[in-house]
Amino acid sequence: MEFKTLAHLNTEDILSVFNLSFSDYIVPFHLTKEQLISKISAEKIDLSLSAGAFEAGQLKGFILSAEKEENGKRIIYNAGTGVIPESRGKGLVRRMYDFILSLPKERKVDVLMLEVIVGNEPAIRAYQNLGFSIVRKLLCFHGEMNPVKKESDVIIREKEGFQWDKFQSFWDVEPSWQGSVFILEDMKDTLTLEAYQAERLVGYLIYHPVARKIYQIAVHKNDRNQGIATRLFEAVRNGVNGQPVSFNNVDAVSESTRRFLEEKIGLKNWVSQFEMKRFL
Repeated sequence: MEFKTLAHLNTEDILSVFNLSFSDYIVPFHLTKEQLISKISAEKIDLSLSAGAFEAGQLKGFILSAEKEENGKRIIYNAGTGVIPESRGKGLVRRMYDFILSLPKERKVDVLMLEVIVGNEPAIRAYQNLGFSIVRKLLCFHGEMNPVKKESDVIIREKEGFQWDKFQSFWDVEPSWQGSVFILEDMKDTLTLEAYQAERLVGYLIYHPVARKIYQIAVHKNDRNQGIATRLFEAVRNGVNGQPVSFNNVDAVSESTRRFLEEKIGLKNWVSQFEMKRFL
């Protein structure tokens, strides 16, 4: 078995192995070429930092990787690991991680990060054996939003760009990789909805109207439980013409958020993930 980066491969080569690897996954899914290209771009995957396991020149397994520097730490994010069924049980994931950590870089790696579906015990145990620990639980929601009409003095405005200093002051928790500032600041075609009361910013929501994905929502700590989040979701529902939306990797620390999304908005927590980290 030979280990190399994926920089020399074309999208079709990666796609076929990706789909075969996930065909019997705990939540089976299949990507088109366009969806894989979009994933690589949106999640800032670096194929020159991504590992491939090759046998007789054929790709048998992969780790798609992205990286960022935050607070002086170099973080490598695992955006997807796959091994085709016939090549499992050979320790390829460990060997691919060893390969990634051996790649020459200006700085050493400080943190490895990934998400794994709750209930996928073999994968969780394998990552724990590699030194990863569960740091939090993330909830993934999907579905059609309830039509909610509520009298309110909240005004919703579509904006371009992000007022990160103000937005971050509303946060209770850090978003996951896919909804992080690092990812969103360069993502194309997102919309930012800002909620105002008497010309004061009291909440916001960031989503992608074409993909129908919500990435962030937050309300000022002093203005919660006043229907502001409901008005923001109502604006999204109007923007997607009532079609189903996804809101992935919501931190499970807030039970009230889960109840709001399920009972008020009508979304279903269809799957959950553990965010895992390995500190080096």
